[in-house]
Amino acid sequence: MINPTPLNPKYCQAKVSKGAIVHGTSRIDPGCEISSETILEDHVTLCQNVTIIGRVTLEPNVNVRENVTLVGPLHIGEGTNIAHDVVIGLLREDNDLADKETIIENYCRIGVGAEVIGGVHIGHHVLIRAGSKVIGDIPHYGLASRNPAILERYACPKCGGILRIYRNFREIVDTHCLNCGADGLRFSKRTYFSSQGRVLLPKDSFGETVSTQGDDYRWIDDKELL
Repeated sequence: MINPTPLNPKYCQAKVSKGAIVHGTSRIDPGCEISSETILEDHVTLCQNVTIIGRVTLEPNVNVRENVTLVGPLHIGEGTNIAHDVVIGLLREDNDLADKETIIENYCRIGVGAEVIGGVHIGHHVLIRAGSKVIGDIPHYGLASRNPAILERYACPKCGGILRIYRNFREIVDTHCLNCGADGLRFSKRTYFSSQGRVLLPKDSFGETVSTQGDDYRWIDDKELL
């Protein structure tokens, strides 16, 4: 059960506005500032100096590191990890996104110092490299990098390894991970081939193609998240 706990002494070194809904299993470290429209579900962790502005919902087991700013309307899915010094929802560059909710689905990992503009939709199991600026939607299992962010490749949800095609069937491709061997992830052939290496834009669209030749394609948590 979720209960509002604006006066809970457990959070006496944080500013939790009256009306915020905080599950008793959640952790709020000193220096955090939480808006009255915030909802923190089971086992959410907010490390020091996290600022939440406006209507923001964090689903169970979301982990937010130090000095992060979250601006609503924003919904972050279960099990997502956000590294320190990330900003989400602060800048809305497209008028069509002005009042649109930012959605980050389940089990995403967002690297140190990344920025995600408001109003975009990030699919589940997405990886965003440290220092990236995301100005558009990211498909499920996408790995985004650079400023502005491109869809660098599709990544294994278990280890972040490179997904490669091992079987074609009409308009569908089946992939497996070159690192851990996990398989079973299926994509539209058109999406798989047409989107990689292109700048990510709102409304599931793509911009120019950017060369990634010579890039290090590995995803290493200790490099991107710490």
